[in-house]
Amino acid sequence: MFRRLTDRISSAASSVLGSSDPNVATLTAMGFDEQAAIQALAATNGDVDRAAELLIAQGPFPPSQAMNNTEDEQLQRAVQESLDLEERRRAQRTAAMNKAAEAAEIRAATRSQTKPVRKQQQLTSTQTGVKVIPKVQTASSVPKKSGVRQQGLAETHPDVKVIPKLQDKSKEEQVVRCADRLKSSYAAVDTLHRALTAVFFDPDNPKFRKIDKTTAGYQRSVSNAPGAEDLLRAMNYRSHGPNALVLDRAMVDPALLYLGISALEQTRLTPEYKQAKQKAAFAKTVAEIRGSDDEQEAIQRSAFMSKLPTQHTDGRGALMSVVIADDVIRRRFDGDDMLQDILNWLGAQGSVIPDKILSREWSLIDTNRYPLTPIDCVVNQHNTLQYIGCWPSGRLELVPSSEEWMSGSARDFHRGDSRGLGSAPSDAL
Repeated sequence: MFRRLTDRISSAASSVLGSSDPNVATLTAMGFDEQAAIQALAATNGDVDRAAELLIAQGPFPPSQAMNNTEDEQLQRAVQESLDLEERRRAQRTAAMNKAAEAAEIRAATRSQTKPVRKQQQLTSTQTGVKVIPKVQTASSVPKKSGVRQQGLAETHPDVKVIPKLQDKSKEEQVVRCADRLKSSYAAVDTLHRALTAVFFDPDNPKFRKIDKTTAGYQRSVSNAPGAEDLLRAMNYRSHGPNALVLDRAMVDPALLYLGISALEQTRLTPEYKQAKQKAAFAKTVAEIRGSDDEQEAIQRSAFMSKLPTQHTDGRGALMSVVIADDVIRRRFDGDDMLQDILNWLGAQGSVIPDKILSREWSLIDTNRYPLTPIDCVVNQHNTLQYIGCWPSGRLELVPSSEEWMSGSARDFHRGDSRGLGSAPSDAL
């Protein structure tokens, strides 16, 4: 785990040392490819911040080249710095505890000296005839009876185990748990990986140790990702006002940063991360296809639209809905209309959509079935909607195909619960 990370982050350091442009060096230190950094700076007139946001929007950066230092030397140096930092913190905590104990002793001595004075004042007031109003006792001021002790949860419910809060667990467990929660938030994983890598290589740069939560990149990628801010706090980031997180130089822990980067590397290997990233790329492609204003594209869409059957206006027929990325389209069809009519309907949204479905690059799934599996549109292209189970209604979704479905090795997928004439046994028809 650490070796892959060392190869990647050490190559970034080597690219920084070999770069003559300080702006390019800054971007490569954050983990971006040098050539991509040069292009981004050229596109943004040399603005490092805008170039970094542009590179983040383009996707993950390629791995860097290996540098001269070995992974053992880097790991030993990071661990030694972490141990030194922990020793300084332990000394500070001990000094603070000693100071608090001395202050407690002083307060106790002061109270013991003032009690006789108060009694003398009360006696003097009684002798002079001045009425002393007794102090009203509250629930907190009433002394507890001797021998009566309030029982805790461990005594009243000895078999109940209370799960500790995340912040009460070790730093290592906090980091691993938070990284695991980010599996479905690919943009947050990539952004946090770049941020922590930049701090790891250049901890003295205050720009890398401050995160502005009002920026568009943070709001788009990190703000709503579960576990993202908890991961930063596990890295010792602290709130600085309402809209910033700051990592003090004295709180930079190289070993902890090393662990955080490695945990995010492992998150990138999970199926949830890959599916989320694939889905985002799919949504972007669909938006480009549907948003095209090309004249030839408009002609092809009109040709698909002309093949659609007449839609009933009185509410008759099957209401079909298809989820396309972040949008839902709806239309009514008759039960004897075919799946080809659905493909023509989708072709009116984008002329390349039917071809992508028939070539298995994209899939149509019936969300009324479980487990969700693709509809073989080549086999069922000329079957009726009633036959494939989309009657009296149908709910479909357009998704990118899995590797098994694209390769054709998933022809025997179970279609889920029986629905429609096509699901009935052949001897029942």
